Amino acid sequence: ARAGGAGGPRPGVYSYRQEGSERGGAGPLKVSRERPATARLVVTPAAGGYGRELDLSEEHIEGVRMRVGPTGTHEVSRRTKVTFVGVGRDDRRTLHPQPLALPRALSPGRTWSGSYSAGGLPVSYRSTVLREEQVDVGGARLPALVIRSVARTGGPHPGDRIDVIWWSSALSLPLRWDIDTRIGGTFSLNTRARLDLKSTTPAR
Repeated sequence: ARAGGAGGPRPGVYSYRQEGSERGGAGPLKVSRERPATARLVVTPAAGGYGRELDLSEEHIEGVRMRVGPTGTHEVSRRTKVTFVGVGRDDRRTLHPQPLALPRALSPGRTWSGSYSAGGLPVSYRSTVLREEQVDVGGARLPALVIRSVARTGGPHPGDRIDVIWWSSALSLPLRWDIDTRIGGTFSLNTRARLDLKSTTPAR
């Protein structure tokens, strides 16, 4: 796999230190919980790209299928599984048209945006490369591009999600990842998380 003009992510399981909490549930039933101390990012090879599954906890899993093309990396499909006390959703949606996750050429000031349908739900997004920074991973200082993405979902599950990633073009991985989600509707979800990569070497 090739991603964002740099080498594709090496397949395997990456561990992240995690801080944060979330609150959600169905109807009037709302539950709050803290995040586990460790989250996992599972990267698997796939034809024309790769798969990426973010396990924030046993009850909260986010997966995405990536396609790598001449203009950059696009999202093909998405899975979100969230449960509270055994009640929740395992949502799988194909995206049309496939949104651009990362252009092939990245530099501070670069902005891209668009809109798509996620299984019938309208979504609009805008991403900006804010600046360059260095991130400490396992005692080493690694260069990163700070990218902020805002996605707004309409329909029966309205809400906003803000992702800020410290992106390593060399590894095609987030070295740090901040997530802020506020989704309404019958099943609501408010979540905040900070993830810090522990090691650039994945477990097999």
